[in-house]
Amino acid sequence: MREDPFATLAEGYESWYETPLGAFVVAEEEKALETLLPPGEDLLEVGAGTGYWLKRLPYARKVGLEPSSAMLQVGRRKVPEATWVEGQGEALPFPEKSFDVVLLFTVLEFVEDVGKTLSEARRVLKPGGSLLVGILEALSPWAALYRRLGEKGVLPWAQARFLTREDLQDLLGPPEAEREAVFLAPEAEPPFPDADQAGLRAGNRGALYLGRWR
Repeated sequence: MREDPFATLAEGYESWYETPLGAFVVAEEEKALETLLPPGEDLLEVGAGTGYWLKRLPYARKVGLEPSSAMLQVGRRKVPEATWVEGQGEALPFPEKSFDVVLLFTVLEFVEDVGKTLSEARRVLKPGGSLLVGILEALSPWAALYRRLGEKGVLPWAQARFLTREDLQDLLGPPEAEREAVFLAPEAEPPFPDADQAGLRAGNRGALYLGRWR
């Protein structure tokens, strides 16, 4: 098993969201995610991290699975209303047909086996349930930055891989709905909405690609 790339990052993991650029980016991501949320009672987030999304999603029963014990500790403190489980996406410790919704939000970048993780996510979905997957689009300017940081040994990017939307669709088939968000470049200057529109006009792929499969 690989060393935990988040072990030293957990406590300050959400601090970037408090910067002006981070706040804009996460707000754009949240808007995209909200448009794809399906109905249901039971949500599993695979790779729930510190619980940022788990806290915000409107489901009656929320379960966060997280392989990093450091992230899990922070998540339990920040989102005590959720049920937290330490485990790997490739071997979900849940019975078949347990959840209405399974969310993987920028998690496939860090799992050891993408195909197995997606297969497990589908296994635990109830009939008619929805799989929501968000990836850091490999052909976006942000992925280029993260690759460069990874080459320099910066965690967690030194252990990341990046997928395109086409890679994801090869694994899962066409989504029933999809969105993308964050078209500005990582070095963009305010006003960020204008920079985002400029990135869209320039043909940038969104840093975040989201798809929903049923």
